[in-house]
Amino acid sequence: MAFLGIAHRGASGRAPENTHAAFAAALALGAEAIELDVQLSADGELVVIHDETLERTTDGAGPVGDRTAAELAALDAGSWFAPEYRGERIPLLADVIAQVRDRVTLNVEIKSARDLGVIEPKLAALVAAERATEWVVFSSFHAGAVRGMRASAPWARLGVLCDEDPRTRGLALAGEVGAELVIPGRRWVDARIVEEAHVRGYDVWVWTVNEPGEIRRLIALGVDAIFSDYPERFSGLST
Repeated sequence: MAFLGIAHRGASGRAPENTHAAFAAALALGAEAIELDVQLSADGELVVIHDETLERTTDGAGPVGDRTAAELAALDAGSWFAPEYRGERIPLLADVIAQVRDRVTLNVEIKSARDLGVIEPKLAALVAAERATEWVVFSSFHAGAVRGMRASAPWARLGVLCDEDPRTRGLALAGEVGAELVIPGRRWVDARIVEEAHVRGYDVWVWTVNEPGEIRRLIALGVDAIFSDYPERFSGLST
């Protein structure tokens, strides 16, 4: 069956995650969708970075939320991955939307609990202003974030991320907020979970899978989408 191949933080196995380089690589490799993480800077800008602190993926230190967008943009977000990526920057979400516009589905994950109650209306306003509502999906592990997105954007396409069996809480939350998707980690996914989600009307997206054999297993179970750091590994795979 057909499934959606999603580049996790861009083609993050090939370029520094959550950078324009990773998103460009994902597009070049034929990814149908791209996932990224978004947080708020100290001055309330929507910036694209996974960790709540800067040390792992930049030459900065300390919390992301303590820096202004200008301060974050001055950091090197590429050298940690490979010398040729020196000078890659932490992008603004608006700039990534412009980069990928109408070419892929964009999955925007709300990352930090500290941003809840503030980030959701900002995301709704940006995506609406960019006329990107048809191809942007919002997701989070935080129940408050998906509830906040639904309150801020009745039109939003929502996914519930789960690091547990989605039958524990995820499916119920998806029903509460009118989500389209449940997004469990691969270790939780079996035929019963896929069937129950589909019976309830939810697509099943699975994070994060890099081994071709595991990708094949999940496709055979009938999942609807898979996240991978190496989107080229979806090429030619089928049930």
